Amino acid sequence: MRATLARLTKSKPVLITLAAAMVLAVVGTTVGYSSLKKEVNISVDGQARTVSTMSSTVGDVLEDEGIDVGERDVVLPDLDEKVSDGTRISVNYARPLELTVDGKTTTHWVTATDVNAALAQVGRRYSNADLSASRSSSIGRDGLALEIATPKKLTIKFGARKAIKDRIAGVTVVDVLEKLELNVDDDDIVKPALDKQLSNGDTITVTKVKVVNEDVKGEEIPFKTIQRKDGSKYDDESDTVTEGRTGARDVSYRVVFHNGEVVKRKVVDSTVTRKAVDKVVEVGTKKREVTTNYAPGSTVWDRLAQCESGGNWAANTGNGYYGGVQFSASTWHSVGGTGLPHQHSRAEQIKRATILQQRSGWGQWPHCSAKLGLR
Repeated sequence: MRATLARLTKSKPVLITLAAAMVLAVVGTTVGYSSLKKEVNISVDGQARTVSTMSSTVGDVLEDEGIDVGERDVVLPDLDEKVSDGTRISVNYARPLELTVDGKTTTHWVTATDVNAALAQVGRRYSNADLSASRSSSIGRDGLALEIATPKKLTIKFGARKAIKDRIAGVTVVDVLEKLELNVDDDDIVKPALDKQLSNGDTITVTKVKVVNEDVKGEEIPFKTIQRKDGSKYDDESDTVTEGRTGARDVSYRVVFHNGEVVKRKVVDSTVTRKAVDKVVEVGTKKREVTTNYAPGSTVWDRLAQCESGGNWAANTGNGYYGGVQFSASTWHSVGGTGLPHQHSRAEQIKRATILQQRSGWGQWPHCSAKLGLR
């Protein structure tokens, strides 16, 4: 055998034939291997690339490429589907979208890679709402926490301004005030509180508070009136023993304004520069004997007295008016009377009443003079 092989290798034609056979064998093997490879397009979250593979299923291709997928991820075609040359494989990773809408939080799994598309997958566009991230913001594999404030019908009363009603997007009171560019100071009163979550139909009231210090020089201090009882005088008599005199002080106030109006004024410091002097009055306590004087007569003054005092010329009921035609003490004195009217006779009272009527007319007794047809 060896001798035969040696003899054959010495022959040139034979060598050429053997070499050709070996080349054909290698080419056949290479062609067979190449026929098993496939060109596959893989898109991962929209990023595409083409790979060569000898794997037979989608799952094998992804495994070979180091692409791990979970149960929430979306893979098309299915993992056990056969692949061929030109197969397109799509992988969309699922990612958590944490939505906090008006303070209430829910979690959704989405395959979208931007906020707008993710909201579409959730099924809520939240038109005209305020979002903590722009609608074009991307969502990574770790997901995204998104806060949303929906528009609400609100009434806002700010300071002394007229109340406004509008639909405004905001979760809390402070969100709405900041959106409206309404500045609130630490002293201001805000109802509900700034961190209160709002509901449709709520009313926000802001009372603008201003606190100022006010200094007043020489402010008047009123005097007091002190009454002393005097048993030697009748109870309708009194005498001033000491005249009152006002005092003065320099005073500092803390003044609180609500919406521009003073609601509180408190003294924080005061220095008296002149003391006030109290007025002292002695008041009689002795009761006068009750008397009546129904002196007869048929004049116009008698008819007027009948209307004013029931015809009692000695009337003193304590109402500040005296006698038959009810003089006040000051009016009685202005027409020359002395003492008090009820202490004098019917004739004296008629005399003084006549002077008053001639000077000022029947209007001094408006009700009764009209009743009697005197004017």
